[in-house]
Amino acid sequence: MKLMLVVALCLVAVALARPSDIIDIEEDHMEHEQEGQPGRAVEGEYSWVDANGEEHVVQYVADHLGFRVVDSNVVPETEVEGDDDDDK
Repeated sequence: MKLMLVVALCLVAVALARPSDIIDIEEDHMEHEQEGQPGRAVEGEYSWVDANGEEHVVQYVADHLGFRVVDSNVVPETEVEGDDDDDK
């Protein structure tokens, strides 16, 4: 009997400690999934298909240290339109 109680309490503890789904959106051209504890720490991934049919994916973590991209196949633009360094 005591063993069953201990096992039941362990199962409850595991269920409470498991990250929960916060966001789970899936459309034809985009997807966003996020797990964790809202307001504390979350991790997630979002992806989209651009006009050329290429899929872009970003994995991230957001916690007490802020929002951080963990992995991404998105190439940042190297030069912003109208930003002219030749004037300096």
